[in-house]
Amino acid sequence: MIQELFVFIDVASGDVVDAYNTIGHLAEDAGLDEEQVDIVAQPSPTLLETAVNAQALPEDIDRSDFGPMHGSGFGVHGDYRVLNLVYKISDIPQGTFKLFDWTRPDFEGIYTYDMKNQFQSSSFSLPGDPFTNNTAGFNSTYDAPGVDAHYNSTKVYEYFLEEHDRNSLDDEGTALISSANYGDNFNNAFWNGRQMAYGNGDGQQFIPLSAGLDVAAHEISHGVITNTAGLLYRFESGAVNESIADIFGVLVDTSSWDIGDNIIGEAWLNEGRTALRSLEEPGKFPVNANYVEYGDGSGVFPAHMDEFYDMPLNVDNGGVHVNSSIINHAAYLIGDEVGREALGNIVYRALTVYLTPISNFSDTRFAFIQSAIDIYGEGSDEVDATVDAFDGVGIYE
Repeated sequence: MIQELFVFIDVASGDVVDAYNTIGHLAEDAGLDEEQVDIVAQPSPTLLETAVNAQALPEDIDRSDFGPMHGSGFGVHGDYRVLNLVYKISDIPQGTFKLFDWTRPDFEGIYTYDMKNQFQSSSFSLPGDPFTNNTAGFNSTYDAPGVDAHYNSTKVYEYFLEEHDRNSLDDEGTALISSANYGDNFNNAFWNGRQMAYGNGDGQQFIPLSAGLDVAAHEISHGVITNTAGLLYRFESGAVNESIADIFGVLVDTSSWDIGDNIIGEAWLNEGRTALRSLEEPGKFPVNANYVEYGDGSGVFPAHMDEFYDMPLNVDNGGVHVNSSIINHAAYLIGDEVGREALGNIVYRALTVYLTPISNFSDTRFAFIQSAIDIYGEGSDEVDATVDAFDGVGIYE
């Protein structure tokens, strides 16, 4: 899998005493076979920091060369999207149009790049090249993953601004950067500490992952988490990190309580796999076959602490994508009782006020309950629902 490591060094001896991957993926490995894993694996942080990158980053672009305008495009599922673009003034009337959005004050903007179906390498690194067209209509099949990445980034930005008065990842208007068309048949999406990247899937397990609004919300939420609680991406704190990303996924995309129900490929659909994870009914989907031995033998996502997977650090960072479904289910129980808006208020306050980098499941119970008390008051329906939800999944004080 792609790696960006936290490395812990003994200051006296200089020895590496611990290291683990920090990239927030949508899925644990999304069924990648060994050949794909070898292709995807990248040394870090050396490559991420030193790869040759001739592509223009937001801070490198002279905005005086461009003007804003509206354009359009079609997403992966054929949905018509109205888009905010920029055009290069000197190129008119021929036209150079980019999937950049500079329309909001006090916000650096939304930037959507094209990785051209390549993995990151020493000669072509993230974010890739700006998604560019010679008309304001991004209508080709090739453009569709970029159109969805751009459009969905806008929707997620608007959710955090309108619902939580948060101006982007850091609440200071930092740019939202996405790269579509990442890799070759890459069955995943990830947040790497700076930006989002979306694979196009292999067509069997996944179609282009940028098609999912919940997927975009999940990845962008990793960026919000990085800039708030900073939950360490390992064991229970990492599972809380993954869960909060999932929760915001279904708060932005309210069409269901499932994650990834718009990105599943033909083979998985034929097998009855309609989504990646479910907050409402975690056990309806199986975990990776390699993880079964660490659980109760059921082989499905857990909904209760009795079903917790005791996984080592070198397997899914200690179960971050698996045990997260326990917190996920607690969130569903809260939302089902008092509504998505109240759930979002509780989770956002917990994330920004009470959770810390090392918060575990018990800490998360406290953070959610205290947040409900802060917002809605002792004895409120929201507090009772939150207490009952954590009791219901076996997370106690």
